[in-house]
Amino acid sequence: MLNNGLYMQVFLWMTLVVCGMVQYFTGIGAILWLPFLLAIVMLLLMLLQTRYSPFFLDHQERIIMVIFIALFVMSTLSTLLQSGLVVTIVGLKNELAIGLVLFCLLLGFCRESQIYRLTQSLYWIFYAQFPVMLYQLLVVVPQRVAIKGEFEMWDSVVGTFGGDPMGGGNTAALGLFCLLIMLLKVSEYKHGVASKFSTALHVTAAFALCVLGEVKFVILIAPMLLAFVWFVPSFMRGMKRYNAQMVLMMLGGIIALLFVAIMLLAASYESALDADASKGSLTIFLDSLEYIFDPNYIMDNGELGRMTTIFFWLNNSDLYGIPNLLFGYGLNTTNHGSAVAPGFLNEVFNVLLDSTSLSMMLWEIGLIGTCLYLLLIGLVIWVSIPKPVLDAQQLDWADKRLVAYQPAYLAFGLAGLMSIPYSQVLMLVPMMQFMFFFSLGAALVIRKSALAAREFSYE
Repeated sequence: MLNNGLYMQVFLWMTLVVCGMVQYFTGIGAILWLPFLLAIVMLLLMLLQTRYSPFFLDHQERIIMVIFIALFVMSTLSTLLQSGLVVTIVGLKNELAIGLVLFCLLLGFCRESQIYRLTQSLYWIFYAQFPVMLYQLLVVVPQRVAIKGEFEMWDSVVGTFGGDPMGGGNTAALGLFCLLIMLLKVSEYKHGVASKFSTALHVTAAFALCVLGEVKFVILIAPMLLAFVWFVPSFMRGMKRYNAQMVLMMLGGIIALLFVAIMLLAASYESALDADASKGSLTIFLDSLEYIFDPNYIMDNGELGRMTTIFFWLNNSDLYGIPNLLFGYGLNTTNHGSAVAPGFLNEVFNVLLDSTSLSMMLWEIGLIGTCLYLLLIGLVIWVSIPKPVLDAQQLDWADKRLVAYQPAYLAFGLAGLMSIPYSQVLMLVPMMQFMFFFSLGAALVIRKSALAAREFSYE
């Protein structure tokens, strides 16, 4: 009998390490079909699973399941009816199928002990980033700078998360992975299962990788999400209330890291863009963000700016009528990078519409599909917020670490939501999709385990 935990370990390492390394060093983009195939096999294994103990879904979990099925069926049928079978398969592969990880975890594919071991594997993957990024920094970056100039220097430092070393890698996925490590370690420290030194070392190292990858989005949202992890409730009763001195120390450390990151990024922009040195570091950094909020920004290659995508959809979404506004034009119809089935909407409007996940959702699954997607994620986060139901004295070291992961996974779910109007990473990068849906699914598994332990203690 196949061990589901072992299968998830293979899924984890293949998606976060093997696929990206093969794509980066060989240029074989077809390797990104592997996470899609693993997700489909995971669903088949779920259907074949033999249960040796009773399993049930509570009322909230059933609502989550119904919303997920509605989103999946609506998106698939809409694409199939409008674009045919090939585009439907490609669209599922690129944008939606890895969400099956959340669905299978909701239905009990893994136990909490397997989630614990998978989370430990995330730390080992984090450690693996350092030798890979060192090679990229010392070997690949000089080659790219020689070809494209100094302004392009950072986009090749992507760790194991793949991409084209000469054309742009998945730095956003790398940065968000580093954010997940920061969240996990800070939550462990809060629950008393990580030392100050280990926490500071992990957070500082993760921030350094974000700076090397020039992931501004993560640098800006990290303080907010670290604060969320610190102040959100725990499943453990009697968590000590932290005094003002502790809170100030934590905020001071976060602000200090943010300040250093901004200074380093500003220095790189000043060198690469020949910026005015008389401007302060903060001014140079903020100037680099101006294009994000410009409602009329269009790049030379036709890609719309982040804010521009919203206004463009508002003005043109009813191109073929109200039904398409509500249900979309089908999966993959905005994806200009697809070799098998490039999105036709880019050709209709002569611009690139897939610069953000929100733009892709609105065009491809429509207003109703986008609302279902956001409702699904929001509901998972809401119902999984911990409540103090367990006594710390009854938990061993591993149990405490497991419940410590809950706030971190929820915060990472919020990070994924925040990325939707900013980046395309949640709709096009399988590494990020896996991390996102695994985090949400893991939160549901830990929640069920904590509630079951509470009921057992009352018997």
